Amino acid sequence: MKLSNCSFILWIGGLCCTEKYMHKNRLQEFCVQTHKKLPIYKVELEGEYHQPKYKCTVEVDGKQFSSTGTFSRKKEAEQDAARLAYEILATIGEGDIKEVFGLLDQDAVFCKSILYEFAVKTKTTWPSYSVFRIEKPFTMFVASVVFNGNTYTGEAASNKKDAEQNAARAAIKSILATGNSCMIGIVRSKKQLITAIKSSGSTPTTFTPIKFTRPVAYAAYGGPDHVAPVSQDESSSLGVQGHSIVPAVGTSATPSAKAVTSSKNRVGGAEANETMVAKEH
Repeated sequence: MKLSNCSFILWIGGLCCTEKYMHKNRLQEFCVQTHKKLPIYKVELEGEYHQPKYKCTVEVDGKQFSSTGTFSRKKEAEQDAARLAYEILATIGEGDIKEVFGLLDQDAVFCKSILYEFAVKTKTTWPSYSVFRIEKPFTMFVASVVFNGNTYTGEAASNKKDAEQNAARAAIKSILATGNSCMIGIVRSKKQLITAIKSSGSTPTTFTPIKFTRPVAYAAYGGPDHVAPVSQDESSSLGVQGHSIVPAVGTSATPSAKAVTSSKNRVGGAEANETMVAKEH
């Protein structure tokens, strides 16, 4: 089919005209795909009534974008503002996406709070979590989260809390893949916290296991401030099985010869008294 020069010019003009009025549609589709609110347009009239000049400002995701100039028609002003907003929002740098993905890979400890904050800002239904337990070959937990009609499953973890955080991270990464600027901003706001936890080498959900050691018997040496361990052979020689005998505070574990002699004298004196009483009777 051959087109005349006049028809060709009209066809090209139609394409240009169609392209000119497609910016609002593109912006709206972008907002739907990235879970943003639909654009809100505000048109202001500048100039005289018989020679109107319109300027438009569109609000998307809490950000405002104004048309580059004034136009004689409202629709043209709206289209120009939509074009500017789409070009800025849809061209988020690849480095920004890599940065937030790197933060999420460092630690998932804040992922549930990030997803909850995103749900509040976008007025989306709160995420709902479910955890499954795997018994073999050893006990592990896998969690799934339902958010905005989609289900996301995270990596397995050794406990339920970590499993839920992993599920939230899977949902966040899926949303980030669409270039959602709101989610990027929320993750960036947690950068200092995530970096601090990473540098400290521990997370709030990490616990140090308690190590149990065998009990040790102690005997006092030289008063309560000096103690020394007693070996098992020494403790068994005390004549009591299964118990450790500890001298009273202030006594000596090795009494002096003087103390032993005085003790014998007291015992001998008691025996002599008993003999005398028996003779009298």
